[in-house]
Amino acid sequence: MVSRIGISSSKLISRYASHFRNPLPGDKVIVAMSGGVDSSVSAHLLKRQGYSVEGVYMRNWDTTDENGVCTSDQDWKDVQSVCKQLDIPCKQFDFTKEYWLQVFTKMIKDYEYGITPNPDVLCNREIKFGWFLDKCLESINGKNKENTWIATGHYVQLERTDSGRVKLMRGTDITKDQSYFLSTVAEEKLQRVIFPVGDLHKQQVKSIARDANLITCNKRESMGICFVGKKRKFSEFLEQYVVSKPGNIMTLDGIVIGQHRGLFSYTIGQCVRIHYGPDRHDIKNNSLIVVPGSANQLLFSSQLVAKDWIWNWHVPPEGIGEGVNLLAQIRYRQPADPCIVTRRSDDRYIVKFNTSKRAIAPGQNVVVWDGNWCIGSGIIENSLAN
Repeated sequence: MVSRIGISSSKLISRYASHFRNPLPGDKVIVAMSGGVDSSVSAHLLKRQGYSVEGVYMRNWDTTDENGVCTSDQDWKDVQSVCKQLDIPCKQFDFTKEYWLQVFTKMIKDYEYGITPNPDVLCNREIKFGWFLDKCLESINGKNKENTWIATGHYVQLERTDSGRVKLMRGTDITKDQSYFLSTVAEEKLQRVIFPVGDLHKQQVKSIARDANLITCNKRESMGICFVGKKRKFSEFLEQYVVSKPGNIMTLDGIVIGQHRGLFSYTIGQCVRIHYGPDRHDIKNNSLIVVPGSANQLLFSSQLVAKDWIWNWHVPPEGIGEGVNLLAQIRYRQPADPCIVTRRSDDRYIVKFNTSKRAIAPGQNVVVWDGNWCIGSGIIENSLAN
């Protein structure tokens, strides 16, 4: 694969890279441990490979502030138990304030505007590969910093070039690949990072955990947002923080068929389950506009406009003004599709797919790849008529 990205961030990477060498046995590795099987196996593999390993648990939510059931207390106990099994030290970092200010409040504000954000993408950039990474590296002085690395249990891989640049690549297990969620993490942040399970499949990770008798080997994956709790709908949780603005539920021809409690409870393409039928909706002027049928052509578009782009190497691909052929996803659980990405004069980008996409949701991330190389991400502003 031929790189089409310009070189502009050599000064930025110097803080995180030391002579561009690869990790070596004996180096110190601080593992971000969540209490799940992926980070547990990451710590186990690193220790087995001869690294000096330390586990750190990040507390990002204060369970005393809300009524839902949060698993963070149990997760911390699991981290401690795994670290005891592995005979490695562990500690806890508290980023509840940072998470509240830089992730949660932005998420709430987006929902108030009627758009659908992706807090996981923001959390990775601001907390895991922001505050956490910086705190770990800033605690190391002098030459020891050259021998210190950060590791997480993400299913992604890094490709290090001869010149010392780092490419964020898809994980081997394409069904678990998480490069979508790391798409806004800049290259210089990845210079000191290791992803031990990135070249493994999930079943291999589980098998390693069982063979090592790790207590997390049979732990279920966390599929939701911790602070919401398992017994509540996300919309019920949001009602505690979002100012509700009731409005009309309308058909395309302007007939009012009901009332909604707030647009934050809906996203484009969602089934609203009202008497009008198996409907889907769009959002306009605080009205919920419903259309019949999940295959309604009004929900489909082959083009979108995205803003606030973050390119991993800080510059877009060469030729972006005329249009560049890339691969893109508008949500995590979907295959990447061919597209043409073109920069407009207002610094927004047009992403044009070969085929129409259903329910393009403003606020979500559109992520682009050059082959398996994740090169950047933008925030969807709106879709365009075909």
